[in-house]
Amino acid sequence: MKNTLHTAKITGIFALLVALTIALSNNPVHAQATGSGKGTGRGVSKASAAASEADNKAYEKAYGYILDEKWTEAQAAFGDFLKEYPRAKNRDAANYWQCYTREKLNEPKESVFECYESFIKKYPKSKWADNAKANLVSLGADLKASGKSGYAEKVESFKDEEDDDIKLTALNALGNMGNDKAYQTVVDIFDHAKSDKLRSKIVYVLGNMESPEVTKKLGDICATDRSSKVRKDAIYAIANHSGDGAIPLLEKVVRTPGDIEVRKAALYSLGNNMDSKEVVQFLGEVGRTESDDEIAKAATYSLGNSNSDGASAELLRILKEAKSDESRKAALYSMGNKGDATAVAALKDVALTNTDVELRKAAAYAIGNISGVDVVSTLKEIISKSQDTRTREAAIYSMGNTGSKGALDFLTNVAMTDADEKTAKTAVYALNNMDGGPDLMMKIVTSKQDLEVRKAALYAIGNNDESESKKALVAILQTEKDPELQLAALYSLGNSGSDEAVPTLAGIAKSGSSKRLRQAAVTALGQIGTDKARAALLDILNYKDKE
Repeated sequence: MKNTLHTAKITGIFALLVALTIALSNNPVHAQATGSGKGTGRGVSKASAAASEADNKAYEKAYGYILDEKWTEAQAAFGDFLKEYPRAKNRDAANYWQCYTREKLNEPKESVFECYESFIKKYPKSKWADNAKANLVSLGADLKASGKSGYAEKVESFKDEEDDDIKLTALNALGNMGNDKAYQTVVDIFDHAKSDKLRSKIVYVLGNMESPEVTKKLGDICATDRSSKVRKDAIYAIANHSGDGAIPLLEKVVRTPGDIEVRKAALYSLGNNMDSKEVVQFLGEVGRTESDDEIAKAATYSLGNSNSDGASAELLRILKEAKSDESRKAALYSMGNKGDATAVAALKDVALTNTDVELRKAAAYAIGNISGVDVVSTLKEIISKSQDTRTREAAIYSMGNTGSKGALDFLTNVAMTDADEKTAKTAVYALNNMDGGPDLMMKIVTSKQDLEVRKAALYAIGNNDESESKKALVAILQTEKDPELQLAALYSLGNSGSDEAVPTLAGIAKSGSSKRLRQAAVTALGQIGTDKARAALLDILNYKDKE
């Protein structure tokens, strides 16, 4: 059988790759045949062997035409296969063979080139991608030779990509040798590499080398490389290398005005990899003194990731001294994540004494996110002592986030007895977030004198999907005399979307004590929107308005 890949006009490393591919597989057809695990004479890939029996047979039939060099029949068969089995595991192979048969049928080279190009973009990791690239390069060379413009750059891009992969393999091998000569070779290749992708990979290789010159070279890359990604990768490589001078170098990057993302990468690398006293103090200083919010926040969050004993003390200093409001907020959240007794005490102090209401609220929320420490008593103290309604509300919501029995009891008492309407309503909402249940909300409805708080409890019942919640609302409508509470119950039933509410709503729509209630019941039926609700509305149309 004739060789199906043309190697003329292909030079350099890529030519070597193509030649090796051809030598190992003879041609794409034989590669498929010898790759079979079934021994049928018509090779089937491992992926297709796992597919359904039907699509497996359809693929084998189409592939049989390839073996027999019946290109027209093969093209039609693979087209039918892709239409009938669009999710088959071997659809990439079928797409490749369609391009291949178009080439064998002498279709215009431009359209075949585009077919292979589309295949490579769609299936970059397919085992047929290398064959497609080789065929594409051969076609591109022919098109270029015939004066067709626009193909040379595309061909070169694929050559460069293949060259880069081969170079990277060689670079990793050099890096593993670990001597100064190997290091210098890697650096020389980096300095002459045009591709940002290749230079990023070389940076990774450098980070794993043992040469004492590595840190300095990576520092130069951080400072001067044209690519932000390469500079960031150099930061991570410095942290990974952890050689002499790594900490001062990362600190220098942070201090140098320039790319914010690179500076942040240096801060996170410091926080994630180094818990020394020197680093903790540096991060604390940046968090306190840096005027750029992004940098100050990054330093503070990095400090929060540190396991050092001094980190909490530095976070406290940031809370008191930082120029950036964002840095102080970050310090609050970082202390909340630490969750120790020192953090709880510091957060309580901020919630009760800080002059910035946003910081007070953030401190209260941070306390509620702390686990493993009993924070309910601390939040109770904030609620009882704070003179600011917004801080008290934040502490109430935070109490709900704890999910504890003590919090449940405390919030129930606030909802039922607190003289401040807004505070009591906030407690209702917090209880609802804790899944207090319809029984608890009914207790508030029947016990609390404040109308708005009782209505809030009714709305909370309506937001619960449990059947018991619908029954509770129906009971309110049947027993409650206050029209405002009746309306709240109606609206809650309308939001429920439940057929359980339809009979009660239909009854009120027909014979409710006021036009306002009857109209609300009709609206609620419309909100439910089920067949049963629509039937009730049609039935209501047979009744005249009482008023």
